Amino acid sequence: MPSETSEAAFEALVARAGIPLTAEQRAALRAVWPRFGGMLRLLRDPAPGMLAEPAATFSAEPGR
Repeated sequence: MPSETSEAAFEALVARAGIPLTAEQRAALRAVWPRFGGMLRLLRDPAPGMLAEPAATFSAEPGR
């Protein structure tokens, strides 16, 4: 799966986060970055239609 994030953009994201990474950690994160980006897109985009509705709700009232 090719990454949509360029190497320079990835480096900027890591620097902006302020996370001190070793070269090995940076390479490991870069390797899984496309999957991580896909998960972020799922969080940003609202679920369509019925998927946006909760399946169950909590009520503190007895019998509800």
